[in-house]
Amino acid sequence: MSLKLPILVVTDLDGTLLNESQQVSSRLQNMLDRAKNAGVLFAAASARPFRLAKQILEPVLPLFSAFLVSNGAQIVDTATCHVIHSEPLDERQCVDIIAMLKNKYPQAGFGWEYREGFGCDQAFWDLHAQGGILRDPNPQRMSSIPNAPVLELVMATPDYKADQYIDGCRELIGRDFTVTDSSGGVMEISNANANKAHASQIWAKSLDADLRNVIAFGDGLNDVPLLRAAGMGVAMTNADDRIKAAADTVAPSNQQDGVGVSLPTY
Repeated sequence: MSLKLPILVVTDLDGTLLNESQQVSSRLQNMLDRAKNAGVLFAAASARPFRLAKQILEPVLPLFSAFLVSNGAQIVDTATCHVIHSEPLDERQCVDIIAMLKNKYPQAGFGWEYREGFGCDQAFWDLHAQGGILRDPNPQRMSSIPNAPVLELVMATPDYKADQYIDGCRELIGRDFTVTDSSGGVMEISNANANKAHASQIWAKSLDADLRNVIAFGDGLNDVPLLRAAGMGVAMTNADDRIKAAADTVAPSNQQDGVGVSLPTY
């Protein structure tokens, strides 16, 4: 599939850009820097909220023009930290979803990403304390339900496995929401328009471009809509076959700096 100019690169973080040490290798950083100097624009796309995505990319922050965070529910300009666009869930929607899911999964805990900070219920707090959940709950923000609009609602359970919950949750709460997983130990629920493909389209449009300009990299279920929609969708070798099937091509693994290796040569 041919790409239009300018070239925009949207890359997932965990399992894609970041290696197993949760870092961007010096080799990959040099590759990205050469591409940026040649005019390529980069956006980081993650289920992480902006504060956590920014924190982990701090050493390479100048390489990125934008962050598409909370699975695309918020787009942030890197230089100014200005929110370009957001697709929040109303807190009343969250209350209804929590009630439905709690009825089906009584051991579940729920958390929610506000525009500033993460809140959760007691069950989520207890599950987070056991490890394996990539969120940062704040004891000052604990409550039984959210009290303001949220960018993302998440559900954790003991011994959580995405395949055991996602299809059932989609059927239960309906098509007005995005239900996905990013290997962060939780199921993620967002506004139907909150996904990496829609966010990438909005970011591209702000640059007088469109998705045909985008090279997208990813390794998880939450990357699939973007891999399918982008001018070129690139799955990582370390992704499972469902992710690879959605992509146009497959890159070397995140441990092999696959994002940089698969960029056009500069």
